[in-house]
Amino acid sequence: MAITIRDIDQHYYMIEALKSLTKTNVTTKALINGGYLAVEIGEQLEQETIRRLKAEKELAELKEKVTTFIKSKEALIKSIG
Repeated sequence: MAITIRDIDQHYYMIEALKSLTKTNVTTKALINGGYLAVEIGEQLEQETIRRLKAEKELAELKEKVTTFIKSKEALIKSIG
């Protein structure tokens, strides 16, 4: 497999950071491992997004319950008083 990278100066720091991240000094190996890492992180992001949306929905439901409770309490106090 051949990889051609144009404007190497522009990509130098990215490639060096990728080598450090993947713990390899070989550019092609770092690029391949970086691709696998990107896929893994993408999957983790998708799972976290699902968990966040679920938590936001649960929070909205709890807020609605608290609001209903407070309104009911206020109505009860008014009817007694």
